[in-house]
Amino acid sequence: MQAAAIALVPGFFGFDHRESRTYFADRFIAGLRSGLAARGVHDVPVIAISTLGIASLWRRQRELLRELRALDEKLGGARRWHLVGHSTGGVDAALLLRERPVRDGGEHTVASDDGWTTDREMVSRVMSVVTISSPHFGTALAESALARWSSGHPSLAAVRDAASAAFDLLRRDDLRSRVGFFFSAMPKVSQTPFFLAQLAIRDELARDLHPKVSTDLATIPFRDDEARLACVVTVAPRPPKNHPDKLFRDMWRWTFEGAKNLAPPPVDASSLAARELRLGPQASLPLPPIDPGDNDGVVSTLRQVAGEPLAVVLGDHVDVLGRYQRASLLDGKVIDPGLLTSGARFGDDEFFALLDRVASRLERSIRRWGDPVTGPR
Repeated sequence: MQAAAIALVPGFFGFDHRESRTYFADRFIAGLRSGLAARGVHDVPVIAISTLGIASLWRRQRELLRELRALDEKLGGARRWHLVGHSTGGVDAALLLRERPVRDGGEHTVASDDGWTTDREMVSRVMSVVTISSPHFGTALAESALARWSSGHPSLAAVRDAASAAFDLLRRDDLRSRVGFFFSAMPKVSQTPFFLAQLAIRDELARDLHPKVSTDLATIPFRDDEARLACVVTVAPRPPKNHPDKLFRDMWRWTFEGAKNLAPPPVDASSLAARELRLGPQASLPLPPIDPGDNDGVVSTLRQVAGEPLAVVLGDHVDVLGRYQRASLLDGKVIDPGLLTSGARFGDDEFFALLDRVASRLERSIRRWGDPVTGPR
């Protein structure tokens, strides 16, 4: 029987690390390993992998399978994989639990008419998936003027919003962390112009994350058991007009307003109201109403729900990566400015409580499917 391994799948930008910068904060892997060890799960590798960034979902699926095969070789043999995916990485991972793969449909990714063929053995070893802030049913941000522009529909509104976003990007005291994170996703310098052109003119991923496309993909039947899938959903406080982080305010507003043009996702908001879904440090904090427009600055909250909800987190889209603002307790000096500033007051306590929740789910999944390292429970 194969031993278990855990892979962390990145979202939109698709990189695992570039020089000293990582997609998942270094505390993410350390905290997850610590949570597993505390539950008696030892010697299970936790590995951050890369994917294709802004490519279509079907191309990202091919890359994810290639990465897992490569890791099997590096680890000395086939493994039983447990995947943790953030944002689009969660969608990539969850699609491997379906009974059919996806393929190129021309305008966007579609479900294949056939089942898994040459990939059947590899896919059968994807034992469980945890998604974090993932747009299983797309995101209303895809209805924004900017997203329509990237899909080949330019407009004056898109030009206005692009100018506004560029200006607001510069209006926070710290710009370095945002620009550095963005350029970490870039290919080699010689290919950067092509990357930017694809992002601005023909972003395949933006098309695939439109709710009409993603909802169709989310209805592909599971190949085995829906219980293999669990999700962490994020929601940010509704920002006021004078919100200090103008870029976050813009993105939240575009996502919120985009929902007005869409049918609501097939999710019951009341399913997120259970007290046990709140992280301990956030248990007493009020949540926004979680209407169809509410979001984490990037993904509509209700569109993140698939499988078993693990947690409802008050935070923005990148807080959960460990990319939140951190300050010294001694002098209040900012150590890490984070990437977005939503006002959710997400910090170390919330971050490690989230990792503990994810580790608990992984431990249950590893034991349930009889990993020889830990033995069946």
